[in-house]
Amino acid sequence: MAGISDWSARLTRYDRTMEEMTNPKQGDAECAPGRLTVGSGPQAVRVPIKYEGAAPHEARRAMIIVHGRRRDAVTYARLAMDAFGRLMPDLLIAAPQFLAVQDLIGGGGEQLAYWGERDWMEGGLAAGPLPIAAFAVLDALCAHLADRTRFPLIDDIVLAGHSAGGQLVHRYAILSPVADDVRFIVANPSSYVWFGPGPGPGPGSGPEPGPGPFRWKYALAGRPAYGAMLDDAAIEARYVGRDMLYLLGARDCDPAHPMLDRSAAAMAQGPHRLARGRAYQAHLAERHGAALRHRWVEVPDVGHDPAGILSATVAQEAIWPAYLNLADHARP
Repeated sequence: MAGISDWSARLTRYDRTMEEMTNPKQGDAECAPGRLTVGSGPQAVRVPIKYEGAAPHEARRAMIIVHGRRRDAVTYARLAMDAFGRLMPDLLIAAPQFLAVQDLIGGGGEQLAYWGERDWMEGGLAAGPLPIAAFAVLDALCAHLADRTRFPLIDDIVLAGHSAGGQLVHRYAILSPVADDVRFIVANPSSYVWFGPGPGPGPGSGPEPGPGPFRWKYALAGRPAYGAMLDDAAIEARYVGRDMLYLLGARDCDPAHPMLDRSAAAMAQGPHRLARGRAYQAHLAERHGAALRHRWVEVPDVGHDPAGILSATVAQEAIWPAYLNLADHARP
């Protein structure tokens, strides 16, 4: 298929420092303009969200896109819109935002949910104003998009995340009871949840502190209450049956990347993100063989870059192959 590969020149510019800053400056995340209500009554909280694309009554498919550690939901929504919106006029994009406390500085006193800077990546509880799980935000958003009174035509929901967002989406796919017809895209995460004994601490364990290799967020042991309804075997069986697509940047192989998880548990999975993705593929293939539905796509000439991932021909064809084949004639 020709035509998509030249779109990268037309994409919203994405500054690499957005993803690679180890210590984002206080209050630097642009607050998304929309609001998603999570919960009801006195237990309800609001989460910022950015929508792009088709109107609710015209949308036939939806992509939920989760930002990286920079919490730049507005940028991620625009990147997804640039990558897919022109070819897919019936696509609605929804980018929820997991704020940190510093993002509320100068916010006018609005009560928005916020998390510890890393807690949301593993589905953790909000630091305020109420302790809702990051997973509950995705539950609420999936339910919102599946509401036929609001979105009468949507019949395809894709939940995607890059980097820290990929970590959240991966762990949500493991623990969530969401319907199997939701599709998941995990792009360039720093670590994965291993089943069974796990990879072990391995040589060269990193200097960063963190949970052991056999504890959440690297294994099922110690998982949050959100995932307590099923035992380990049932959780693994459900995950293996999910429609999962892993997108790995072929150049996301820097063991010194400033945003790379270098805890002992993460280093046990491999020296860098590409190696960890390949190791996870081998791990699941060894345990499940032909029963595994998951797909892995390595994106050539792309590193830790969401714009490069979303604009890549191989990634786009893997996400919506049938639609893009039908729309091929519409490309410039």
